[in-house]
Amino acid sequence: MSPTSIFDWTIYRHMFDTRAMSQIFNESGTAEAWVEVEKAVARTQGKLGIIPEDAASAICAQISAAQLDLEQLHEDTVDVGRPIVGLAKQLAEQVEDAHAMWVHYGITTYDIMDTGKVLQFRDGLNEIRRQLMAYRQALMNLAREHRDTVMIGRTNNMHAQPQTFGGKIAVWIEELLRHEERLDAVRQRIQVVQFGGAVGTLASLSPDGLKFRESIAEALGLGTALSNWHNARDSVTEMSLCLGNICTTLARIAQNLNSLGSTEIGEISETGGAGRGRSSAMAHKRNPRAAEFAESVARLGRQRAMGMVEVAGQEHDRCGGTWIAEWMLVPETFLLTAGALQWALDLVQRLDVHVDRMRENIDLMNGLALTERFTLELAKRMSKFEARAILDKACADCRVTSLPLADVLKDMPEVLNVLSAEEVDAIAEPETYTGAAAEIVDNVLAAAAAHDAAG
Repeated sequence: MSPTSIFDWTIYRHMFDTRAMSQIFNESGTAEAWVEVEKAVARTQGKLGIIPEDAASAICAQISAAQLDLEQLHEDTVDVGRPIVGLAKQLAEQVEDAHAMWVHYGITTYDIMDTGKVLQFRDGLNEIRRQLMAYRQALMNLAREHRDTVMIGRTNNMHAQPQTFGGKIAVWIEELLRHEERLDAVRQRIQVVQFGGAVGTLASLSPDGLKFRESIAEALGLGTALSNWHNARDSVTEMSLCLGNICTTLARIAQNLNSLGSTEIGEISETGGAGRGRSSAMAHKRNPRAAEFAESVARLGRQRAMGMVEVAGQEHDRCGGTWIAEWMLVPETFLLTAGALQWALDLVQRLDVHVDRMRENIDLMNGLALTERFTLELAKRMSKFEARAILDKACADCRVTSLPLADVLKDMPEVLNVLSAEEVDAIAEPETYTGAAAEIVDNVLAAAAAHDAAG
């Protein structure tokens, strides 16, 4: 049967996700996580004397996700509404009769599914962190290369004043560093086992319930909560929103780079083979595919992440009506975030920066990008209100005559009374009005290097 999820289509294979992330969150990866938790349960219960040690050894040696009949598991899931009853039944059938009764002993569906998901979260967050660092490193290389490349800064889609391309990228790099810090923080809160039994009291494992939870956490390399979190989904929501926040950044950067590559601006372009991005109708077009996919997939990831806010509420001590939605929302958030990061890295690695065009574009407004500088220079010699009035008049004349701002100012006696023609020309040079942009790049790169050195 042809797959219905676009993640599984042959045509779009790994265009919305990555191979590594799909292996973590696909059906096999999910079943393996559940079975890993069931093994840890048996092993821990055997050590604590909750079940016989020989039964624990047999269960750990004999149960396997590879032996599961997924079609039968599907039928049981449809019937029960949860997969773990059918899972436990099949795992018990894999174990010799004398020990089968001890499979899935004293625990409940949430315990297995939530803790299994945490194992996937751990691997998924490690993969996102790796991708995020690779993307940041690529941007750091680009910022270092274009530390002093002058370009026009744009606000409200209009020319503002000169900046550097490296300084523009530095903002993105620091933002990514904050995302890495958020991921590191949320990992501490989400990587905890969920074992509470039916309503969180661990009554079924008394008097060893808390000892069991601590022991199984140690066995799985996870932490523990003081209480339980099967009806407190704040950490799952926080984690999802961290991923959504990353996607917000990726979408914005991709959209920005896409805009810089437009015909009218032409300051960057994507490199690639002769057929990359070609139009089916127009032979002259080469479309920015990495930019558009990075933006689109990131927007989808952000949308999925926001869904967790909607379903985080839990009535009383457990609520399947919202919990079930997590089964789709959270894995898809991981998949789409990984896919967006893959496209974002591809985009940066393909960038061809047109330095000459960046410089040319500054002059499109005939020097008006330096009005702030002229106002400040004149304000050293007269009142700031007089200085602003002079620049307002000069701008109006520039727009009428299409003459450069410097030439218009040199024709104004009130300017030449306080500035020489040579000083006017010097002030009109955009390369000398980029402020602390170069230092900002250096500071951000140094902070990133220190961040990486600290691990």
